[in-house]
Amino acid sequence: MSSKASRRVRGWAAAVLLLGPAAACTVAPAVTVAPLPANRVKVPPPPGAFNAEERFQRGHYLEVQHYLESLPEGALSKSAANLSLYGQVLLARGDFGSAWPVLEKARGLETRTIRRGEIEWAICQGAVLWNDFGTAEEYAASAIRNGFGLVAGFLHFLAALRDVDVYAGPPMGAEGSDEFEMQGFQLIRIPVRVNGSDSAAIVDSGAVYTIVTQSFAREVHVRMIPDSRASGRGLHKREFPVDFGVIGELSFGGFVIRDVPVMVMPDEAMLFETLRGQFPVPIVLGLHLLKEFSLEINYASRRVHWTRKDFRIPKRSPDQNLFYRSGRMFVRGSIDHNGYYQFLLDTGSEPTLMTSVGQFRANLPQSSKIFPKKVYGLGHSQVEWGRISDVTIGLSGWAARFQDLAVKDDDTAFEDGIIGTTLLEHFRVEIDFARMVLSLEDGR
Repeated sequence: MSSKASRRVRGWAAAVLLLGPAAACTVAPAVTVAPLPANRVKVPPPPGAFNAEERFQRGHYLEVQHYLESLPEGALSKSAANLSLYGQVLLARGDFGSAWPVLEKARGLETRTIRRGEIEWAICQGAVLWNDFGTAEEYAASAIRNGFGLVAGFLHFLAALRDVDVYAGPPMGAEGSDEFEMQGFQLIRIPVRVNGSDSAAIVDSGAVYTIVTQSFAREVHVRMIPDSRASGRGLHKREFPVDFGVIGELSFGGFVIRDVPVMVMPDEAMLFETLRGQFPVPIVLGLHLLKEFSLEINYASRRVHWTRKDFRIPKRSPDQNLFYRSGRMFVRGSIDHNGYYQFLLDTGSEPTLMTSVGQFRANLPQSSKIFPKKVYGLGHSQVEWGRISDVTIGLSGWAARFQDLAVKDDDTAFEDGIIGTTLLEHFRVEIDFARMVLSLEDGR
């Protein structure tokens, strides 16, 4: 297994991608928004036999799905490679129910051990997405036997949740709302009650799981999972030890939710040292919890409306622009009216960013300037970023033109960039995880 693949596995198997350190960035770029009709976005040519895998990696999931479904029946059903790719496309759409039998058939046809392990890891990820931790544990263990590198702590986490009805409580269709504040930092903070103790949490779609600090976990008596030690890292690539646990009862938005899986990180890993002072974060509500709801975020009125929905439904929306990749949620968009690019959807990030990968793919000129000069972030880490000017990011029928946009160094975990508050705050935002659709309406 390559070192690159090993790093990718460790990052997800540790189940942490805390993007909160982006909140430390002092970027406040001028942004203008305007409607962007679909016919004004230049679409790439359709994929074919020689570039389907590459196009999948680029996030062109719907196009790759159309190509694979257009193949003669035997070219798909008798090819381990095509079936594996097809299953991964369905999984990217969030449709594990459809992806599982396809990936299982691909596993049966695959003769190469390491490729079987990769397919088993894909099935494991889909099972975790659908809260089927018992199935996830079985495929993760098989992937390890086939040479796929996973940390033992992650398997202990899966085993501990095998018979737990996670996120129990609110019925489907139940609704609630929260007022939120954005004082000091442009992040959504809502009141929560954790095992009977009042606190405030960041709503962070960029975090894979709900995360708490070690001291807060002790204070509110999080039920720790033995031998679940793994490692994770934040935006600045600094690694931290993490453990897994379960919150017995979590309340927000008028809901009471039982048995919430959490990651427990050192306090210093959740303390932001910024030019605006310290910003401690005891708890963030991550994607694995948020996917159980549809969120309507009104930045102007500072209110978020929650609707409990069943994420485990077939994904058939022709408007789908959200896709699941390596435990994270990406939104599909355009850069300077050219499609398609994938951006991490991160309500826990203050700035909207591009990566140098996305900059290269979009053929944007490299700036010689450093902007911002210094960013202080997670765990007292520092980083310098570059910048690009006059860039338009298109999402969900809208164009957001940035006068200046920060660019961070290559990190494939973030693909082409990150959609944060500096873009989202201009809209009334609906994130419908059940349909996998991000919708934007004029927020003025």
